[in-house]
Amino acid sequence: MTSTGGSTKMATDHLTATSGRRSFLTALDQAVRERGGMSCGIVARSGTPVLHVINAQAPHTFTEIGADFIAGAWVFTWAGTGKSIGAADAPAAVADTIAHAVGAHAGIRP
Repeated sequence: MTSTGGSTKMATDHLTATSGRRSFLTALDQAVRERGGMSCGIVARSGTPVLHVINAQAPHTFTEIGADFIAGAWVFTWAGTGKSIGAADAPAAVADTIAHAVGAHAGIRP
C-alpha cells in the first residue's frame, strides 16, 4: 500500500468488482424464471459464474450471461462477447432481452 491510497483504492475496486457478481446473477436467474419460456442456472466458466439460459422449447438455443463491474456500475453482459445488455439493477428488462435473443415466448414454463 502507498500513502497516496492508490494501492488501497485498487484493492477496494477489486473487492467491489468481484463481490456482487453472484447476487446479481441470482436476481437475473429469478427474473428469467418468472418471465417464462426459458430455463437457467448459474454455472462456472473459467472460474467465473455466468447464467446459462436455454429456450425451454428449443434447448439447443442458449446463451450465457455475465455480470461485470464496468465504469463504476454493475451491468449484465453477453458472456461470449462482453457486450453490455443492461443495468444489473433491472433484471426483468434484461430477462426480456435474453428471451428475445433465444426466441423464448413469455409464460411457457419448463
